[in-house]
Amino acid sequence: MKRRKWNGLLVGFALAGGLAGFIAGEWLLGRLSGSLHETLLMGLYFGLFALLVTAGCLLAETISPKLNGANWRLRYAAEGWKWLVPASFVLLFAGGALFQWVYGLDFGRKAAPKDYVLLLDMSESMKENDPNMQSRMAAASLVAEMSADKRVGVAIFNENTTWLQPLVGLKDEAVRRDIAGKLEGAPEPVGQTDIGKALGQAIEQMNVSGTPANRGAVILISDGYSETNVADVTAPYVSRGFAIHTVGIESPGNEEGKRLLLQLAEATGGTYRHAEQAERIPEAIGHIYAAQQNGHLLEERSGPEADSVYRASLRVAIMLVVGGLLGLSLGIVFDNRYLARSFLLGGSAAGLLAGLVLEGGLPTDHPALTRAAADLILAVVLSLSTVLFAVKESGVGAGLRPFRPASGYGRLPERTGTQGERTGKRFR
Repeated sequence: MKRRKWNGLLVGFALAGGLAGFIAGEWLLGRLSGSLHETLLMGLYFGLFALLVTAGCLLAETISPKLNGANWRLRYAAEGWKWLVPASFVLLFAGGALFQWVYGLDFGRKAAPKDYVLLLDMSESMKENDPNMQSRMAAASLVAEMSADKRVGVAIFNENTTWLQPLVGLKDEAVRRDIAGKLEGAPEPVGQTDIGKALGQAIEQMNVSGTPANRGAVILISDGYSETNVADVTAPYVSRGFAIHTVGIESPGNEEGKRLLLQLAEATGGTYRHAEQAERIPEAIGHIYAAQQNGHLLEERSGPEADSVYRASLRVAIMLVVGGLLGLSLGIVFDNRYLARSFLLGGSAAGLLAGLVLEGGLPTDHPALTRAAADLILAVVLSLSTVLFAVKESGVGAGLRPFRPASGYGRLPERTGTQGERTGKRFR
């Protein structure tokens, strides 16, 4: 016989746990994104979320055992608390880390660059085409957002190239502030443009600094044109596997400049982005940087992966499995096979919905709101599993034999009568 079960307190506590898990997760993303590998970051995110949601559900059943029955609270609830951390945090930490590793696999794309050189055009024409120095502010913002495992060098150029900062590691926040100060105090635009010389200086800097093959990149911002032998300039980049990414600032009558920047990017496997207005420079270089990084499950995809059907399907499938693991977590702490089946099915449905919300809601200007919606849907639908999927009930005296030996856990002796009989079989 099957019966649908309902515990309103469990739904409320699961929602509270989901909200707490979302807040804690956003704190993790804000503090550790870029400084912690994506696999560990997603493991922590899902592990902490599972811990808080499962703890909320377990607390609700301990207070009001509508699903397990009063006998469960008396005899087994304490053991459920002992299994809370391994069944929720440890299980979902391992699952989240593994799923992120799978999501990040891409055999067709080389590793993200380790070193970046930013080349900023400071020729006379930039006074007119970038009067508010958006290129400088964009460079400072990018440096501030780069992960701590990167190195960055910054140079300004006209007919000569001036290094504001040779390649340096970004582990120390003081370095980022120092670069921002140097950019703010850089000389005013003057002189002519020599793009070829600037690119020659950039690859020389990476070679001297020991940038590994295939792990270097240049981001060049310019509004101008200079006589440049594209084949000669790009040959050293191609041989080392370094990409030149270019941002062209709108400049009337400068079609030759646009073509040059596009050719430089195409010759080295880089990307070209056009900024119709100087205010779009930060967006352009932000997209260039983001497109080369390994994204995690809970953020938007950019670059060639943005519209990938494979990535979209994989994210939804992974979230479905995450939801199923959450349901399994509840089954373990409740120690009930029949409830576990309902929670496994309900959790999978919750994960599927959460995955569709993430995939449909990203990209967005407010990704945290999309993550909040996915997390809360995951928690609430999971808590309704026993309503959505009826629970099988065992007959009198059946199903009380524990999966683990009773010794050492302080259990009361088993009873075989009907008084206070618990619904369902022991899970463990």
